[in-house]
Amino acid sequence: MSETQAPTTSTETSSVVENLDKHEDFVEPDAKKRKISKPADDKTHKLEDRLGGILCCAVCLDLPRAAVYQCSNGHLMCAGCFTHILADARLRDETATCPSCRVEISKTSATRNLAVENAVSELPSECQFCNKKFPRNSLERHEESECEERFAILK
Repeated sequence: MSETQAPTTSTETSSVVENLDKHEDFVEPDAKKRKISKPADDKTHKLEDRLGGILCCAVCLDLPRAAVYQCSNGHLMCAGCFTHILADARLRDETATCPSCRVEISKTSATRNLAVENAVSELPSECQFCNKKFPRNSLERHEESECEERFAILK
């Protein structure tokens, strides 16, 4: 068996590299696989699940329960995270910045996004007791007074 010898001069090295490059030019890419339709998974295709991912807070990644603020570039933050970012910056004697794009934010520069607040309030959420789905704006009332599965404190 003969062993391949390593190139000893720079011209030999460059010719080997050129040959490799030429060889790679002629190598055909892998055949594309046909997309097979998968059974529709309800979780990934439901509009409310996709909206929940889009409308979540950029900091805590939860759906906001109250006010929704946005930076000048449109990144969303729940009221709790927005207040926390402002307080954190004040404690460090720095300017507060959006965690997504690092643009400066303040109480005057950030705006509330009422459209997102209303959209989030209409998204369905599960009752923690009976596991039925209700719009987020009526879930608290259901859990506190209407749900038959809730725990009752007897005195």
